[in-house]
Amino acid sequence: MVEYILGNYLVQRGKISKEQLQTVLQKQDSVRVKLGLIAVSEGFMTHEQAEEVNSIQATEDKRFGDIAIENGYLTEEQVARLLKKQGNTYLMFIQTLVDEQLLKMVEIDDLIDEFKRENSFGNADIEDIKSDDADRIIPLFLPEQAKKYQELIGVAVRTLIRLVDRHIYIGSAVMEGSVECAAMVSQQLVGEEGVTDYFVEGNGALLKASCCFGQEDFAALDEDALDAAGELLNCVNGLYASAKSRQGQVLDLLPPQYTPSGSTLQKRSLCRVPVFIDDKELYFIVTAAV
Repeated sequence: MVEYILGNYLVQRGKISKEQLQTVLQKQDSVRVKLGLIAVSEGFMTHEQAEEVNSIQATEDKRFGDIAIENGYLTEEQVARLLKKQGNTYLMFIQTLVDEQLLKMVEIDDLIDEFKRENSFGNADIEDIKSDDADRIIPLFLPEQAKKYQELIGVAVRTLIRLVDRHIYIGSAVMEGSVECAAMVSQQLVGEEGVTDYFVEGNGALLKASCCFGQEDFAALDEDALDAAGELLNCVNGLYASAKSRQGQVLDLLPPQYTPSGSTLQKRSLCRVPVFIDDKELYFIVTAAV
């Protein structure tokens, strides 16, 4: 996430082009290896154990390392060693910018300071962004009124990272009473703290997410593509409901609904979170069910 947050800031400032940013990201992808693969290659886990952890991730919203520790496959010390081998995303991004001779280190330091000032971030906020930890980054982009939805938003972002594109990033969320929507899917979670959430198309990201999740090259957000998007939303909400059940709260999921054409959402309070995949955008919207 950090590479796109800072990378797009550099593009907006005219310091690098979109094409140069894509080159940097491709070079990062060629060296960043999944934690499970490293664990197997280091002899800490078997292929079967790694596959088991990957399967558990499909039903529990947890990191690979945390699940491996819980199941006794790895120790905390081993996970820490593996994470170092995997590499720090922020440092890898900065190093690649320098290696490609796109920016000098002193320029990057100055630009990070400007980014901090323009967004009214403190030093701790910048460290949260550099961590590339979604749980630390997401709160920085939520207004106070949206904090009650932080857990669900976190599940949605982490699920998109795992199942759609690991480079996704979010923009600043806003609270609104009305949102004009293009094609969208929605689902209601019924319970004491019930909510309704939506994936809404922006300028192509929902279609891209549908193609990635459905493993099919949909030409448009037709019924089949929206059905895939609905299943993706159902996956998000299923993970969220499972986490809530472990906290003693019961949420029932109604079947996902989809709207293929434009409509207007009008609620007392809607939290709209922009989600970016490459240079395309969709919205994750959450509101109280009542």
